[in-house]
Amino acid sequence: MSEELIPPQNRTPDDTQWERIQNELGTAKQDRLAQTATRRDLVEAISVALFEADPSGINFEANTDEYDAEAETIVIALPSTTDAKDVRALTHKVFVQWFDGQTAGPIERYDAVAKEIWKLWSHYQA
Repeated sequence: MSEELIPPQNRTPDDTQWERIQNELGTAKQDRLAQTATRRDLVEAISVALFEADPSGINFEANTDEYDAEAETIVIALPSTTDAKDVRALTHKVFVQWFDGQTAGPIERYDAVAKEIWKLWSHYQA
């Protein structure tokens, strides 16, 4: 039976919780899109850099949009950075937020991609 056809009173707590999570994720995505609307080219470039660096090991070659949410989150916070070291800390923090500390791994894993993101950000601001 389709989820939409299950009356609210017959839904399990898991169904309700899943709906809430889906709504929160949708709202968060719309917020990120709104905050990066004028910087979509930068989001795309950073997403590509993250995909190529693949710090969390999820690049399966066909899922090229896999790092879009992380790229959006990074782009939103980039104005608070002053150098590649700040970008490295930011990128690591974003990956811990989106995944977990174990999946994100050590901050040193982000050295090269942070330099690339800083280069993209510096060029974007020029």
